[in-house]
Amino acid sequence: MTPIREPQLERQGRRLGKPGGWFIAVALVAAIPGAVLVAIDQGWTFVFGLGLLALASCPLVVGVGLLLASVVSRWAARHRLFA
Repeated sequence: MTPIREPQLERQGRRLGKPGGWFIAVALVAAIPGAVLVAIDQGWTFVFGLGLLALASCPLVVGVGLLLASVVSRWAARHRLFA
C-alpha cells in the first residue's frame, strides 16, 4: 500500500465518505418501496411509486457525489496518478 503523503486529504476523504453512505441508505429506504409499487402497476400505485422514486433520486445523487469525492480525495492523498 502506498504511504499517505497528505494526511489532511485522507481525513477529508474519510469525512466525506460517512455521510455519503447514509444518504445512499436513506435513498434506498424510499426507492425500494417505490420500485415495488411501480412493479405492481395498477392505477394510482404506479404514480405513487414514481413519486417515491423521484424523491429517492435526490439523496441518491448527493450520496454518490460524496462517495466519489471521498475516493478522489483519498486517492490524491497518496499522490497516485488518475489516468
